[in-house]
Amino acid sequence: MPEKPNENLIKDTTKKPEKEMGAGLEIFPSPKLENVIRTLGEIKDAADHNQPVKLGQLQQIQEAMKNITINMGGEEMTEEETEKIPDLKRNLEIWEEIRQGKFGNVIKMTYFTPEIAEYLSRYQNNLYLNGLTSLSDEVAEQLSHHRGGLWLPFLTSLSDKAAEHLSHHQGNLNFNSLTFLSDQAAEYLSHNQGGLSLSGLTSLSDQAAEYLSHYRDELYFDGLTSFSDQAAEHLSHHKGKRLSFDGLASLSDQAAEYLYRYQGDLYLKSLVSLSDKAAQHLAKHRGKIYAPEAIKKQIDKFKK
Repeated sequence: MPEKPNENLIKDTTKKPEKEMGAGLEIFPSPKLENVIRTLGEIKDAADHNQPVKLGQLQQIQEAMKNITINMGGEEMTEEETEKIPDLKRNLEIWEEIRQGKFGNVIKMTYFTPEIAEYLSRYQNNLYLNGLTSLSDEVAEQLSHHRGGLWLPFLTSLSDKAAEHLSHHQGNLNFNSLTFLSDQAAEYLSHNQGGLSLSGLTSLSDQAAEYLSHYRDELYFDGLTSFSDQAAEHLSHHKGKRLSFDGLASLSDQAAEYLYRYQGDLYLKSLVSLSDKAAQHLAKHRGKIYAPEAIKKQIDKFKK
């Protein structure tokens, strides 16, 4: 899984939607809107006949406009609520581009609704949502239909329900800012098809390790600085071709004994110390080991 997206590789290709979606901002029809239109008609009629406009009419319009609901990406909200959306103008511009089948600026978008996510799910390429820092269950459900890499590198929390939805996603998943993952979420994510990067995790429970050991593709835990021997035993049964622990500075003898049985490639690029006993165990590993040169030489001494 690449660590950084290349925006030049994000091509504006997608299937044509079956239906056209509304503009970025639309006013929902309502009795309040009808009153505003009627009052505006009265004001225009007065102006056409050189009649004075009543102050009460202007105040009525001003007050009514505060309560008129606006469509922002499928969400119904007041004008005051839309003004609370950070960088509203830029998000509207990007949403309009998305509706036109242009996805080059999606990486800069910071506002997401289920309708916007549903449209994004049709994109036939890797999807980089760097501006998404929180994920509702409804948005996760729509994104689960996307096929391709899904990068959520600044997402800081993930509900169990959102994880359940994303378990149906087909393609790489990147959660490099997620510091905690519940056991239930780990069980759900173990069913995803594609590489799984959990390099933001600072801890991993034994139960979560057992669930994730059933994952069928590459696993990344590059944020872990330690994990239990029991977790190492579980992950030694992982069937994917890559198991990455590039944040580990040391490895216990017992963990090394378990991990040498793993059949894929081991990434231990931050190891600074390793006992000879642990090195003996890793020397029996059948896959490749990516580690600092000094550690590799120590392991190689015990290879037959």
